[in-house]
Amino acid sequence: MTEENTETTSDSVENTQKELYIEIEDGATPSRAEQPKRKIGQRTVKGIVVGRGENRAVINITDVKKLAALHLTYRDMAEFFGCKETTFRDHFRLVVEQSRQRTKQRLMEAMLTNAIDKMNPTVQIWLSKNLLGFSDNPINTTEDTVLPWLDDTDE
Repeated sequence: MTEENTETTSDSVENTQKELYIEIEDGATPSRAEQPKRKIGQRTVKGIVVGRGENRAVINITDVKKLAALHLTYRDMAEFFGCKETTFRDHFRLVVEQSRQRTKQRLMEAMLTNAIDKMNPTVQIWLSKNLLGFSDNPINTTEDTVLPWLDDTDE
């Protein structure tokens, strides 16, 4: 085996950049690569049937709980599932309200954990103001003010 001494110097290396332009006619969209072959199958969805006729859909309750826990609006959830907002609200009001309430409880639990266990002073101050009613500017509720002087001219 023979070894070739190949030394490259900065003079012998050329950096070239090639630019490639694709011509697309006005109003035409560029062609996309063909989609890969996809397998099509069927599955059975367990949920609540909403809508009639062509607008009929089956909505899984666990999916509704997940979206409601994020505090999405009824409109956003209805658009996600492809039904009308009023229909969605009529069928899932209780589930949505329970999920939102659970999120509020989890948030309060996390705040209390941060305030008490982790001794976070910012959270402690915020909770003391909101839960305990403390204030930066105390309000004098006692009547310690001096009464105005009465003149003796009322004789």
